[in-house]
Parts: sequence; C-alpha cells; structure tokens
Amino acid sequence: MEPNSTRRVGRTELEIPVLGLGTCPLGGVYAAIDEATARATFEAAWKLGLRLYDTAPWYGLGQAEHRTGRALYEADRDAYVLTTKVGRVLGAPRDRATFQPPNWAGALRFEHHHVFTYDAIMRSYEDSLQRLGINRVDALYIHDLDTGYFQTEEELNARLGELEQGGYRALEELKRSGEIKAIGAGVNERGMIDRFLDRFDLDVFLVASRYTLLEHDIYFDEIARARERGASLVVGGVFNSGILATGAVDGAKYEYGAASNEVVTRVRRLSEVARAHGVALPAAALQFPLAAREVSSIVFGAVKPAEIEANIGHFKAAIPAGFWSDLRGEGLVHADVPLPSAA
Repeated sequence: MEPNSTRRVGRTELEIPVLGLGTCPLGGVYAAIDEATARATFEAAWKLGLRLYDTAPWYGLGQAEHRTGRALYEADRDAYVLTTKVGRVLGAPRDRATFQPPNWAGALRFEHHHVFTYDAIMRSYEDSLQRLGINRVDALYIHDLDTGYFQTEEELNARLGELEQGGYRALEELKRSGEIKAIGAGVNERGMIDRFLDRFDLDVFLVASRYTLLEHDIYFDEIARARERGASLVVGGVFNSGILATGAVDGAKYEYGAASNEVVTRVRRLSEVARAHGVALPAAALQFPLAAREVSSIVFGAVKPAEIEANIGHFKAAIPAGFWSDLRGEGLVHADVPLPSAA
C-alpha cells in the first residue's frame, strides 16, 4: 500500500491518505525543535509523498500550527488533507515577563484555556486558520476531552455539557455550511469513544496509542460500536510513545514515561518474533492498524527528515504472512483482531 492511497472517513465524502504526519513532536513535546529542522522535516514529508497533515493549537501552544502553515500555504490546497483541533483557546499571559509555557519545550509564550462552548469552538477554529495562514481545514477534532485531563466525573461531565449546550452545534454549523467535511474527537483514554457516541454522531475518532500492535482490546468494544454508528478511526501513537520504535532498550518510553516491566516483557516477545522473520518492529507497528477496515489512516510524528524517510520505508516494507501468524500463535495478538495478512 502506498502512503497516498486513500480511504473514506466514516460516511462523509472526505477521502484521506492512509499515512500522514502528526505534528505534536514538532511542537516540542519531547525537546525544542529549531526552525530549520522543522522546515526540513516538512519538506521531506512532502517530497516523499505524505499528503495528510494533522496539527492542533495545543502542540507547542500554536507553534505546530504556525510551522504547518508555513510549510504548506504555497502548496496547491486541493493536493493535501489538513486537520486540526478545537477545545483550547490561546491567549497572552497576564504576566508576560515571568510566564513559562507549560508542558512543551520551545513553545510559544501563550496561555491555554480548555473550553468547549459555542463561542470557544468558533474562536478556536478561526484562530487556527489564521495561525496556519490557510483558510480551509478538512476536519476538526474535539481535543483531549477525556479522563486524562478531566479526572473527576464532575469535571468531565461539565465539559461534555459545554459541548452539548453549544460547542457541538458550532461544529455542526461548520460542517453543514461546507467549512469542514468531517467532525471528530481526539481521544487518549479507554471509554471515551463510548462517552462521545452516547451524545454525538461523530464521523471519526483520532485514537492515540490505544489501538496498536502492543494493545488492541479496544477493537472489540469501542471500535465495534464506532463501526456500527458509521464512524471511522485515524490511529495515532502507533509506537506507544516510542517503545515500538526503539524496542525494549534501556530508557524506552511508553505513554511518555518509563515502560513497566510488563510492557517491556511483551515488547521483547514481539521483537523476538520480528527478528525470526527479518521484520523491523516499527514496520509491523505501522502496518498493523490498517488491517482493520474501520481505520482510515495512520499518523506518525517525526522531528527530523531521517525519521520521515525511515517510517515511510517501514510502511512500504514487505512483511511475510508467517510473521503475523506467529504473533497470533504466540498469543501476542488476539485471535479475532484483523491482521495485514491472513493467518
């Protein structure tokens, strides 16, 4: 499969490439990325055929959207798919002299406010267009409205209430008027697809790290329900924040932190099967999700051109059917999870 092959998003008319670039790392989630390196990374992505780009106001507090826009604004707008997110509004800090951007290295010096009202969604959308310097995006995701950020039922229900009382109406208006082609939600935690589907008819879920070669129980409940409702998935975090790219090396990262012994043991078993078949573990991680017909696309992050080149190579790599069948036989993937080659 070629990176610019396309699949439909839910029941919409939007077709997106099966492989795309996620710009969270270029916002500085791990380390500050200098401008020249960021630009070279985008140039490599375009040169090597990537035509799906996902960004967000949260990534580097506007940094990733600015960089994405500078990389793309002179390109033919019909030649690529661009998605961003709503749910955070950026503003100048009250004390500009002492403010330190949270969570990001090399971020822009703005405060963020997590809010999902009608006015906030509309402002977030318009602000994103201006940061991008591009006057159209193809889809908007409701960003990080989940139990990782709102850890009590009271907090979570209050934010879902904002969305129900006006924020979602803003998204419906944008879609109905043709401003966007699809409405989605970006989720990180189990259970949130169900929480959204209880309230809204979404077209797509951007699922980070929950449907991967390492963990895929979500297929049997939440993904199945999304399919029944006509929604598709875009899968992010296919390397589970790093360990499926690096293997179980010292200091391997899982979910932005140190990997547990249980995770390390499982990754070592995956690596042993991969070595037996001459398969690179990152290649298996990139190719696994698209075997599910519910998955429209995969987005991966990169911070330098070499990572773009490597991941596109992994995506195109031939993987023997015996590798997938051995994973099944070793109990490393569930018997009923779809695999790229019949086992």
